[in-house]
Amino acid sequence: MDPSETKAQWDEVIREIPRMWEQKDYDFDGEFFTVPTPHNILPKPYGTGHPPLWVACGNPPTFAKAGSMGIGAIAFNFEPIHNLQGRVDAYKEAVQDPVDQVGQFKNDNVMMTNACICLEDRDEARAVAMAKGRGYLVTMVNMYHDTMPKSPDAIVWPNPPRDPGWTEELLDMAIAGGYMLCGNPEEVCEQLNNYKDVGCDQVVFGLPTEGLTHDQTLEMIELFGDQVIPEHDGDRVHSTDRYRAQAQRTFPDFQYPIPEGIDVSIIPTTALLPLGQG
Repeated sequence: MDPSETKAQWDEVIREIPRMWEQKDYDFDGEFFTVPTPHNILPKPYGTGHPPLWVACGNPPTFAKAGSMGIGAIAFNFEPIHNLQGRVDAYKEAVQDPVDQVGQFKNDNVMMTNACICLEDRDEARAVAMAKGRGYLVTMVNMYHDTMPKSPDAIVWPNPPRDPGWTEELLDMAIAGGYMLCGNPEEVCEQLNNYKDVGCDQVVFGLPTEGLTHDQTLEMIELFGDQVIPEHDGDRVHSTDRYRAQAQRTFPDFQYPIPEGIDVSIIPTTALLPLGQG
């Protein structure tokens, strides 16, 4: 792939995916891909509507573009969280009245992806965060992520990750900047307010694969689910589920007339039941 063309490719395909989901005789003749004859693209979404649409955002214009298209924005904060205020504001302003709605419903969401270490013992959580050897995954990213220039000082696997020389003060700065959530459940609950302050709707994170034992991982899942989520999310129905329940189809099942004389067999509903029923 040519990195200089990825934005144009995305612009072309993002509007076609909803058509693929809805139409049973989909075809397309575009600049970057074609479906020259009508095809029923499978699988089709199950249930009402289709899955929510998102786009990964980094540059400020992408946030506004996502809002103007009525789709969710996913981002990493490679800078202090409050520096993203302007980008989130641009998204929220545009998403209120999307001028180029894509899909069957508006997905008004800003999702921030980050790291989290949440343990009952705050000192234990901070020790995990500052442990030597963390950063292995970054060396893998530096090895395989070839769609953007590598930093001149990037450590590439199999070389060992750089020791950042963690101190208590440096860790406090990282937490204050929103680069990670770290501490006991009370501290993590408070740290999440930084994301609320800039207008983020969701925070997601993968379980750390470095530095945590299996028992610590289980403890973190239970603590976050029992003590952190209820403090920030009192509605257990996800917003995208509510949006999807209001979905309105955009395209008909068939865009072309169905030729006469075609005998189409329909699978009987009993064929979908377990054997022995019917």
